[in-house]
Amino acid sequence: MRISPRSADAALVVVLVLWSLPDVPWWWRPPGHAAATPVVLGYLALTLAQSVPFWWWRRVPLVVLGCAAGAFLLRGALDRNQIAAAAAMLTAAYGVGAYGARRRTAQLLGALSLAVAGGIGLLDNLHRMEGVPWALLGAAFLVGDAATARRHEAAAAAEAAHLAERARIARELHDVLAHQLSAITVRAGTARLVPPDDPSELFATVERLGREALTELSHLLGTLRRDREAAPDRRPVPTVAEIGTLVDGIRTTGTPVDYRTEGEARVQPTPGLQLSLYRICQEALTNATRHAPGAPVRLTLAYRPDRVEVTVVNGSAPTPAPGPPTGDGGRGLPGIRERVCLYGGRMDAGPTADGGFRLSASLPYGDVPARTAS
Repeated sequence: MRISPRSADAALVVVLVLWSLPDVPWWWRPPGHAAATPVVLGYLALTLAQSVPFWWWRRVPLVVLGCAAGAFLLRGALDRNQIAAAAAMLTAAYGVGAYGARRRTAQLLGALSLAVAGGIGLLDNLHRMEGVPWALLGAAFLVGDAATARRHEAAAAAEAAHLAERARIARELHDVLAHQLSAITVRAGTARLVPPDDPSELFATVERLGREALTELSHLLGTLRRDREAAPDRRPVPTVAEIGTLVDGIRTTGTPVDYRTEGEARVQPTPGLQLSLYRICQEALTNATRHAPGAPVRLTLAYRPDRVEVTVVNGSAPTPAPGPPTGDGGRGLPGIRERVCLYGGRMDAGPTADGGFRLSASLPYGDVPARTAS
């Protein structure tokens, strides 16, 4: 169970008040230890002054430190017990470091306190223990500053993770939309040039591709919402086992695809690696159908002893691509390269001698440090 900051502040105030109450010379104390009503009320006000301001110590830590330090000095001037006031001042010093608007203030005050402690120890060997309170005060400032540094590091790490997740979702959306919409566009463009004998088959194919796109988008948007229970039948993350289904979908657009696998996996690829392999095949096949519609495509998935290799080769297009260009802004190959780099693999892409295009990607098994794809 996590305690809210306001509840923690309230608990701190209560602890500091209870710790200070025994220092009040109450009326029922034995003679010589009790005091008159005005004096009791004065000490009670002093107790509240050094404790209650901690309700606002996250907003105005320097003001709270000033109240605690004033109470400490006043108790010393009255020759009263300063332990509770010292505890309040050390806590306030931590608050300056942890919640202050400027970290330099806490660092400077901490350094000065430690310097005073060191000076007392060096200059007055007989009374060097008097420097201990100053050392504790300096440590409180610096510990609070360290807490601030940790919060900033945690926030930076969370922001980096958020940006990485956004980039991953963007790649997934690109892959889904580019593949499905390109397939629909090529299929429709081909039908415009060569009207099919049975238009219902064309409509059925376009409908199926559209439904698959909607299913994938639902999955990705559900990931953004983190609402898994709302759609238990959501399509799972694609794996290499579904590449065959992907190839079948490409074939329905009129593109002949020769898909084959070589060897066996030495170890089971991780889910992330399987997703990357699926997306690389999807993007490469999409590019082939988009830029060389009708050209034969050969897809090879080869399992080597230490890595998985994907090779996609397409011939030259028999006819120009129908309709206007359906470019995706050049994110296809860069997107593949990013996935390959993520697993420390290698990628090569370029035209072939017969006017086609060849793409090859090699990804090691498991998680390895990323390096630049060549």
